[in-house]
Amino acid sequence: MKEILVLFAAVTVGCASSQEIGKDKYYHFAAGATAAGVANEMELPEASSAFVAGFAKETYDYIRNGQFDAKDLIATTLGGIVVKYIIKLIKKKKHVEINKEIPKGYLGTIME
Repeated sequence: MKEILVLFAAVTVGCASSQEIGKDKYYHFAAGATAAGVANEMELPEASSAFVAGFAKETYDYIRNGQFDAKDLIATTLGGIVVKYIIKLIKKKKHVEINKEIPKGYLGTIME
């Protein structure tokens, strides 16, 4: 699994370095990641929450300045998606560790 994450990071960085990405997009990515982290704590869908946060911000920009930047919305949503999968990997690892602690054949006091 670590190899997949390293490969994903390398491809992302390689693609990102080949194109000019404005500093603004990094802020949107971080905002989406933050929104997903908060949504996780509130037990809400992470990626959807990041999308809603980005859409609300771009709607505000459209009302205020007359510009709706879809690339900003995508950057915000991608931040949420990345955090969603990171959280999913962390939770999966915790479940595996917890299940290893349970002795084989032991069902607990409820099932006995």
